[in-house]
Amino acid sequence: MKVGIVTIIGRPNVGKSSLLNQILKYDLAIVSNIPQTTRDQISGIYNEPGYQIVFVDTPGIHKPLNKLGESLNKNAYEALQEVDCVLFLTPINEPIGGGDRAIIEKIANFDNKIAIISKIDLAKDPAILAAKIEELKELGFTKILSVSTSSSDSISMLISELKKYTEVGEPYYDEDYITDKSMRFIAKEVIRVSAMKLLRDELPHSIAVEVNEFIEEDEKITIDSIIFVKKNSQKGMVIGKDANMIKQIGINARKQLMNLFDIKVDLKIKVKVANKWINDAKFLKKFGY
Repeated sequence: MKVGIVTIIGRPNVGKSSLLNQILKYDLAIVSNIPQTTRDQISGIYNEPGYQIVFVDTPGIHKPLNKLGESLNKNAYEALQEVDCVLFLTPINEPIGGGDRAIIEKIANFDNKIAIISKIDLAKDPAILAAKIEELKELGFTKILSVSTSSSDSISMLISELKKYTEVGEPYYDEDYITDKSMRFIAKEVIRVSAMKLLRDELPHSIAVEVNEFIEEDEKITIDSIIFVKKNSQKGMVIGKDANMIKQIGINARKQLMNLFDIKVDLKIKVKVANKWINDAKFLKKFGY
């Protein structure tokens, strides 16, 4: 068998999670148009006869405004260690800016790197794509691919290219594994992003989630969880008038979890305050950042 590890890196909201989900044909990584939705390294495991490729989806790299942001950047750069190939994503509809250039500088010494031009469906003029390719060449990329997550052909082309970076070895995971993360972790992420989507204008990045209880039975999974906010005034926003907001967060999260796990899910959500947790090392460690 031939195996390899590939890290997906880029600024927030450039399509990293969408790409991983399309490769795996499974909604493993949380997809949202809210920047910095991904907070953890999430490994997705691609298997086909004779090959196993482990894809590491990283948090979007950005200028940090607090200790949480610093931790997310640290996690992203740690994912560059001991990998066989790095995929740098840049969307067709956005210019290459200072944030992109900072990442490119970090991976400048990697021989095995590929620039992926994402969201290619948004390019109506071929000249825009040609200009983007030329700019990436000037920035040191010799291998550049354009990918549409709605096109199975472009995904197949990417997989074929990545096979060139694999080596003979033992598989990292059993063939029936699709991620290195537990169902408990996935539940935590689904609840967090469900809350972020509904509260995106008020406090999307002030939210953390902890799963206190995750019980698997033959016919259902029972989940007891807590949403943490950083100050008392935000608690009422999450609960909402007549508890309507927290009910909707639970409905949306439960629906997605049942689709992912293919089993009935009983979900309980409480809301608590962890004062200024995004700058508190103790709470960051507690929440896994």
